[in-house]
Amino acid sequence: MTRYERRQLRRIERRLETTDPVLARALSGRPTIPRPVHRTSTRVWAALLGIALVAGGATVHLPLAFAGCLLLMTAACLHVTRPRPIPP
Repeated sequence: MTRYERRQLRRIERRLETTDPVLARALSGRPTIPRPVHRTSTRVWAALLGIALVAGGATVHLPLAFAGCLLLMTAACLHVTRPRPIPP
């Protein structure tokens, strides 16, 4: 391979890494580490904190209750969109 071709190949690889890093990792042969976005602990903590904010906000300060409602909606969205195992 000539020097020009190697430079072009490196340029294409860099462009691919910036536009689609997942595909670039898959093509490079490096193992990809799946990172769970919707972990169970995140959903549980969001729901518990939302309930606490709603309860505390209802008694102390109303904007806290509003923040709690938003957090509960976020927890519900995370619960609904969680990855489910594919049955065999």
